[in-house]
Amino acid sequence: MEAKETNQTLPILVIDDDPRSCELVTAMLTDVGFEVRSAYDGASGIELARTAQPAAIILDMMMPGMDGIDTLRRLKQDPVLRQIPVVAITAAPELRYHEQAFPTGAGFFLAKPFEAESVIHMVTIALQRARHEADRRRHPRFPAELPVRCLIREHGQTIREVVGRTGNVGLAGILLWLPEMLVPGTVFHLQLGLPEGTVTIQGTVVWQVGEAVDPIIPHGVQLPDLGEDADFLRYRGFLEKVAVELTEGG
Repeated sequence: MEAKETNQTLPILVIDDDPRSCELVTAMLTDVGFEVRSAYDGASGIELARTAQPAAIILDMMMPGMDGIDTLRRLKQDPVLRQIPVVAITAAPELRYHEQAFPTGAGFFLAKPFEAESVIHMVTIALQRARHEADRRRHPRFPAELPVRCLIREHGQTIREVVGRTGNVGLAGILLWLPEMLVPGTVFHLQLGLPEGTVTIQGTVVWQVGEAVDPIIPHGVQLPDLGEDADFLRYRGFLEKVAVELTEGG
């Protein structure tokens, strides 16, 4: 089981017509520090989502009246609620809920019965993805292909270098194309080759897609807020120029 969360400011909403299921999920999540709210049908779940503004929604697919697919569709049509990540759950053996949930807007799917570890892991991943998407909306990224050197510290003082290029750039993060797979959580210094010269910025891998045998692998790299750091200011100036050029070009 993952470490307890102590900094959750928004609740997790469970929408399920089975009170026992709501109680079970609530117990699983409160045990690791989450606040949980429950609703027993789709309509009341949507109303509770509007007032509570949950960080994530766990939504049962098999409910009488407005089922999970209809509830999910209404959530994703609501301009206020559409950004909330939804974890779909069901005990139904048929595949129609699996086939409809993702196209309708669910980001994740769990089959009942499930273990506490699975629920906690799924909610944690949903919250991480939601924060990542919020960062992307707040700090847009721009297409740019720049040479980059990743300096990775290993075994104390040993520095290893991985050379690649960027796919897009932004204040919150960078898409890197690298010839090897770096695991999420890897912290390193990026030497970005800007037209005005090289800048060095710290980055952390938050995701990667591919296998180690792939010739080139995409990595999502998060950048910390470096404030008045000289290199970060130069990098921000470069982004501002790119944004102006794209606006004028469009």
